[in-house]
Amino acid sequence: MSNSEITYKLDMESISSTFKFEENGLTHSQGNKLNLLPYTANEKTLVSNFDGVVGAFSRIISNKQLKSDLNIDEFVENVIDQVGDFEGATSKEVFKDIIKTIFIDKGSLIDFDIKTINYIPSSKAEEKIASFLYSIFFDDTLRDLVKKHYDKKVDNILYKLVLNALPDLVEKQYSIDMYLNYLPFIKELFIKDFEFLIQHEELYKNSLKRFLEYYYMFYVSQLSMKLSNFEKADLTRPEKIYYSLSWESLSKNRTAYKFGWDLLKNSVNSLFSHAITLEFLNHHGMNKQLGYVELYNLFQSDDQKLIADQIEHLYQEYTKRIKDKEWSQFKYNDIDSGNEAFNKVYKLFNAIEYQFQKSSRTRAYEAYKNWYIKFVQDNFAKRRGALGYCLNITEEDIILMTKICIKKDEKLKLSVLFEKFERRGLFFDKDSKIKIIQLFEKLNLLEKKSDSGDAQYVRSVL
Repeated sequence: MSNSEITYKLDMESISSTFKFEENGLTHSQGNKLNLLPYTANEKTLVSNFDGVVGAFSRIISNKQLKSDLNIDEFVENVIDQVGDFEGATSKEVFKDIIKTIFIDKGSLIDFDIKTINYIPSSKAEEKIASFLYSIFFDDTLRDLVKKHYDKKVDNILYKLVLNALPDLVEKQYSIDMYLNYLPFIKELFIKDFEFLIQHEELYKNSLKRFLEYYYMFYVSQLSMKLSNFEKADLTRPEKIYYSLSWESLSKNRTAYKFGWDLLKNSVNSLFSHAITLEFLNHHGMNKQLGYVELYNLFQSDDQKLIADQIEHLYQEYTKRIKDKEWSQFKYNDIDSGNEAFNKVYKLFNAIEYQFQKSSRTRAYEAYKNWYIKFVQDNFAKRRGALGYCLNITEEDIILMTKICIKKDEKLKLSVLFEKFERRGLFFDKDSKIKIIQLFEKLNLLEKKSDSGDAQYVRSVL
């Protein structure tokens, strides 16, 4: 193959600039040529609570901007002004109290209408997480549906008064950083599930936060597993990650323990090294973001020797700038991927991983992954004594996911429901499945067509 036909070429000049290559050092930079995750290598603005994320996400999808945070006293006065005359001062105060009781909870506006979600304030860090979710999951095909439901007229007179009293939201066209969607099959599921959710306003208002939390949990857990599989990753279906149920007990020999958080956190640990490796490899001047599988496929059709030499050169330039590691002690197991160039990707990744460990750069490595670890611990994990944190799903989660999986159908075969759970990354072992079936029985949602276990149906919860 002639040089003119080579499609992949590392831009060392650009790499040197991005990573600030100097004689005695460099800066581990990511998010320039490849946007993988909305994390930084410090924990100052770490987001594990999605309250503000929901507000930001809602505004992005409805092209609205909140100019200033809602002032509760001003808002109540605005409602009062619309009413006009009151019979005496006491009736005015009583009405004020009614407004505050019905529409305000702990100093915040209650989500009594789909539009009120747009008034939930957000920090810059929460907006960044919302932008990430929008970039990897949202699709323009949903835009008309969002507009239809967010612009819906309100019949309730009191609701009308209250909505009119809220500050005006400004129209805004958001320019969002485009993140690499590593797992398009998750986006497809998100779109179908979001379409269903927004068509049921009460469900949407009550569940949007948990829905976004779950899809974020699902995507990043699968991303970390797929990254650790490099070129061998199957990007069409989820890896098996098992959850336990908050109302069951757990032991060390359970599948839900061995193949849950214990399995996942090993992949999560290396997220920063993957982000840096892929940042390096995306300095290729091709104007598109490439993951490991795409790089491998590209290398297969290119001159492997030439690309291998480029990555080896990058490895040499990188390692000679890391002065506080003894590179003679770097034990590297040659991995044969079946592609000479991609074998060098493993070498580069392992070098990056090696230099982060027990060095002055360990803090950045830890901080990057802690964005996700803290989120999981706060939202999808339960501390179980000597077992430590284990992945955790609540009764409310099961009911929400059941609604989402059954959608408009009246009922769904139990075995099909578990398949739909698994497609969405929710794997349960035998013991957990028994507990879920018992929950459906308790809620009177289980319907048996015969004594055979195969003929069990779960009724719609809507």
